[in-house]
Amino acid sequence: MTTPANATGADAVIQFRAATETAALYDSSHVGRLKATGADALDLLNRMSTNAVIDLQPGQGAPTILTTDRGRILDILAVVNLGDYVLLLTSPGRQQAVIEWLDKYTIMDDLEITDVTPETAMLTLMGPDAARAVADAAGLPVADLPPYHFARVEAAGHSAVVINRPQGMLPGFDVVTSPAGMGAVAECLTAAGVVPIDDSVYESARIAAAVPEYGREMGDAYNPLEAGLIGGIDFDKGCYIGQEVIARLDTYQKVQKRLVALRLPAGGDVVAGASLRCDGRDVGAVTSAAVNPATGEVAALGYVRSAHAVVGTQLELGETDGEGQVWAEIVALPQFFGPGQY
Repeated sequence: MTTPANATGADAVIQFRAATETAALYDSSHVGRLKATGADALDLLNRMSTNAVIDLQPGQGAPTILTTDRGRILDILAVVNLGDYVLLLTSPGRQQAVIEWLDKYTIMDDLEITDVTPETAMLTLMGPDAARAVADAAGLPVADLPPYHFARVEAAGHSAVVINRPQGMLPGFDVVTSPAGMGAVAECLTAAGVVPIDDSVYESARIAAAVPEYGREMGDAYNPLEAGLIGGIDFDKGCYIGQEVIARLDTYQKVQKRLVALRLPAGGDVVAGASLRCDGRDVGAVTSAAVNPATGEVAALGYVRSAHAVVGTQLELGETDGEGQVWAEIVALPQFFGPGQY
């Protein structure tokens, strides 16, 4: 797949509307892909992460979170049982950190983890018509495929694995194939009406859909409850690294800040790190921001103290005052994995 050059003007509008209103195609090969083999793969992942994954059958998958002993986010994972091995999707560039974390706790377990990112390629479809596009391109209906489950398909003579992985508030599907087959698979999808998008448009769509990114909305500075990842936590499954901290925060309602989605007026100048204020006091900060190419409005993500994390709340951006004030409205409290367990 040839990634389009950074779009501007009308091209950016077309790409953004495809991502948010119809279907768009993004080269997501930089997302980490790990191959976990061995009889204890699911058992160790179950003991190490927040969600119950031990009983995943071939064809099934689930999201989960690796947390430190302080309950902070090491990374989020999509765990997909392909039958002959378990595929782990990590955040971009987090493959080695995940391998080292799991190796640290692998003692007598039958488990081997290999980074297969360079040996594979991945495309991400996003948008309301993403399922229809997969069906048209591969002849396989996937609209009823449960989240994080997968199906094997043939497209343009190349085999691929299609994983239903929602992109925040938007439907999404990952297509994992070989580097040699990536171009042909992408052509099948574009022939089905999917619009390729570039990095800048994907970033705008990611923020508009409230998809958290490692290094911005996720990392050692945040715990899963603050980040709205409660749908990837099973509170009944038993111990995992960081479980006591997370359970205590949930039980005693001690979450100090929350991830929020923000909307700013067109022309609002905002960058990551900008402070969010209420009555002259800092109550949070922006973590990501991008212009909506279709409207000119600015969509942003940020963390705000829990007491102020209420939809409809207006927060002042930065330290401007008088006629120079710019206000950010909280429009949602994102829950990337949904409000409950899969």
